[in-house]
Amino acid sequence: MNYSDLASRLSQIGERLAKQANRLEGEILGRSAGKLASHLDRFEEQLESHLASRKSREVFLENLLRSPTSKKHLTIALLKKASREVCAKRLKSEDLAAAKREFIKLMHGAGKQDLAVEFLKEAFATAVRVESGGKDKALLQREFIRLGQLLDEEFAKEISSRSIAELRRVATVNGIRFTDKTDRQRLTTLVRRYAQRAAFNLPAARVPSSRT
Repeated sequence: MNYSDLASRLSQIGERLAKQANRLEGEILGRSAGKLASHLDRFEEQLESHLASRKSREVFLENLLRSPTSKKHLTIALLKKASREVCAKRLKSEDLAAAKREFIKLMHGAGKQDLAVEFLKEAFATAVRVESGGKDKALLQREFIRLGQLLDEEFAKEISSRSIAELRRVATVNGIRFTDKTDRQRLTTLVRRYAQRAAFNLPAARVPSSRT
């Protein structure tokens, strides 16, 4: 539905009706006008409800970006990734505050506030789990050692099934430094190098036990 065309049509009919209001009469036209008024009442209620819901979603996204969790874990790289994956748009800002304003504007314009909130909440939850040093971190550390113990062919086969997001989590938990510009090939090389080193030093390394 093209709501701009609808608004223009309603405006034109309204102007004609206002000019001819005192001259209009007839039972058929009156019944039609009554039905139209009834439909307009219902449409107005639905429109108000939709706008209120949209405003609520906009406020929720803005509040999330101002939350303590966001202040701790939000980065320009994460915002850029969210923008690409949620609405296929590229953020231009390189300053975090400016990037947040640009991100909010893009999400509001695309009507993707709900998806943006979902993406960011999941990213924050992952960051909290990794930071907490709980079960996820221990599993990723053991996985890192296991990758270092694989033969080259086994490692290549194993890594080919992993997403770059998974590789980044393994790298982050095990202290491998990389940037948002680090591509899959370079990240794979880094994981291989340091995983082999960790596996070689296994007797001296404190590897979390798999026992609960």
